[in-house]
Amino acid sequence: MSTDEVRRLLDEARRLNFVAYVAWGGEPLMRPDIMEILRHAHDLGFYTSIITNGTLLKDMAGEIAKVIDLTWVSLDCDSPFHSEMRGVEEAYEKALEGIRELKLARGRVAVNCVLSNLNPDVVPRMGALAKRYGLKLAFDPIQIFPETNAQHALSPSQRKRAFSEAAELKAKGYPILNSYEYLQNQTNLSFSCAQPRIFMDVSEDGKVKPFWCAKSDGALGDLRRQSLGEIVHSTPFQEFVEVANGCSLCSHSTTFETSIFYSVRRFLVNVYRPNSPYLKFIMDFALT
Repeated sequence: MSTDEVRRLLDEARRLNFVAYVAWGGEPLMRPDIMEILRHAHDLGFYTSIITNGTLLKDMAGEIAKVIDLTWVSLDCDSPFHSEMRGVEEAYEKALEGIRELKLARGRVAVNCVLSNLNPDVVPRMGALAKRYGLKLAFDPIQIFPETNAQHALSPSQRKRAFSEAAELKAKGYPILNSYEYLQNQTNLSFSCAQPRIFMDVSEDGKVKPFWCAKSDGALGDLRRQSLGEIVHSTPFQEFVEVANGCSLCSHSTTFETSIFYSVRRFLVNVYRPNSPYLKFIMDFALT
């Protein structure tokens, strides 16, 4: 999509009461007009964020700090082995340099660590790294795509151990963003997916698709032929709403955490807890 097409998308999304914009990819910072796009989203009043591997972050940190509410840096190990896993030379060192520069510029930054059978024992060390640098940290299991990366899936025992370790770190005061409900129930994540009410994924060619969905990845519309409003109210989109209702196939934290927020029963249970996870959520993502 051209710069103007993205700007028009953001304008319409704001009119339709969308509240947040996340740029990811691929690597969003490779796009020459990315700062113009992010600035436009920020000026429209969106909660604006990016997900980056951090290798290009250092030189752009000052600009990013001015317009991005939260920068997510993908970091899967606390050593140069991260670079080896990513297949990018000095990815680890460059990501840390970018994080330091962004924090110096008073930007808000968090780290996401994807766990696989390549790094199943990294949780305690990543917790120590997050604490040392003053970073919020979230963990996700690798999303498996058949015939692509199935060989890197965590075994059930690896998964249980890793997320139990993360829960223990959180209990000790480490800056872990995942909820206890997510960390402690990895073998039985029970929820009803609220994804269609929360997220919309727009690909680089203007196709609108389900966000990171294990059940359906077909296009729901095309922004080069339809308006965003037309897509939201279209038959394919409404059919996806029905497909997602009651589904709990996806195991990544984004869909789980936001889906339980949109569950009336779970919302009421959590909001009245002595240590409300929702108040903690606001503190983590909006006030710090």
